[in-house]
Order: sequence, then structure tokens, then C-alpha cells
Amino acid sequence: MGFDPTKDKAIEEQLVKDLQAGKVSSFEQLANLYQKNIYTLSFNLTRNATDSQDVTQEVLLTLFKKGHTFQGKSAFSSWVYRITLNASYMKLRTRKKEPNLSIEDLLPSLNGAGFQQEKLQDWSENTEAAFFDKETRRVIQKAVDLLPDKEKVVFLLRDVEGLSTEKVSEVLEITIPAIKSRLHRARLFLRKKLASYFEDYKTRKERK
Repeated sequence: MGFDPTKDKAIEEQLVKDLQAGKVSSFEQLANLYQKNIYTLSFNLTRNATDSQDVTQEVLLTLFKKGHTFQGKSAFSSWVYRITLNASYMKLRTRKKEPNLSIEDLLPSLNGAGFQQEKLQDWSENTEAAFFDKETRRVIQKAVDLLPDKEKVVFLLRDVEGLSTEKVSEVLEITIPAIKSRLHRARLFLRKKLASYFEDYKTRKERK
């Protein structure tokens, strides 16, 4: 698990101040703290290790070149992971994996909130227990990939990355009711898509 800004706020604040002052050593420490989180979020979006590595390098390079320009209007982690989201969607569009994706629709501006990697939330009472099974994980990922773009990004941020509803609202710059509505639609969509699979899964487990 990577850096948790909520637990290491004092450390982050001092490193950011040093970065703003032009101290290269602070960048190296921040890079070490955040690179795993950046990679994880990017991979959840791109589903591609090479793309995620590229995005991680791009984000770290941006931090190195522009870290001193951070003004502190939001949490530093907010800035880092907002850049990660935009870089990930740019990668998807460049590779034409999701040609109809509109970055503007999902992320209206480069100003958002931080992320931390946590275990999958209990969006379905069946899912968490089965998530460690390789076949089940593949089936779930396939279903998630079928979500409409706006619902998918909310689901990933809220239920996979573990952000609070308020945090997701800040990231995407849309209202909390809108976040709740999209998340509800995403969960319903996934439950419908996965219902028959989990019925079969439960039957198979009972027979063992």
C-alpha cells in the first residue's frame, strides 16, 4: 500500500514547503511516497501495465518541473492525483482504447482531490469475499469496463480507490447528489451484470 496523505499530513506539508522552495531532495521523497498510488490509480483506469508506467513517469516529471508552482489552494495530494486522472485519460484517448471518451465531460478542469488505495468497498454483499479469486476478478473487471464512462469513473474513485463521496465530488467538481446518483446507477448495473455469475459461484462453493 502506498502513501496515505490522511495519516502523514505533517510529513507531506513539510516536503511540499521544501519543494516550493526548490529543494530537489523533497521531490525525491514525495516521488517515493506517491508513485505507488499514482500507478495504482492509473492501472485501475487504463488496465494496462505499460500505460500505467508511462503515466506514472509523466506525472512525476510534471511534479519535478512544476512542483514549485503549487499554490496550496487544495491539498497537494489533490493536485497530484488530479494530474494522474488527466494523464490516464489522455493515455486512453491517445491509444484509442476508448475513442468516445470525453475528458472534459469527466474532468472539467485540472483541480481536484487526492486519492489513497484501499481495499474494494462492499458495493455488493457477494463481491468482497470472492474478489480474491482470479476468475471472479476477471469477470468483475470485465463488467466494470462495460459501465458508461461517467458512472465508471465514480465507481472507481468511490468503491475501488476508497474515496469518500465528498472527496469524489471535489475531484470531479460535480454535486454530491450527482455522485450518489451515478454511483447508485453503477452499482445497479454491476449487480445486474454479475447476478447470475455470483449465483453460480455460490452454488459451486457450496458443492465443494
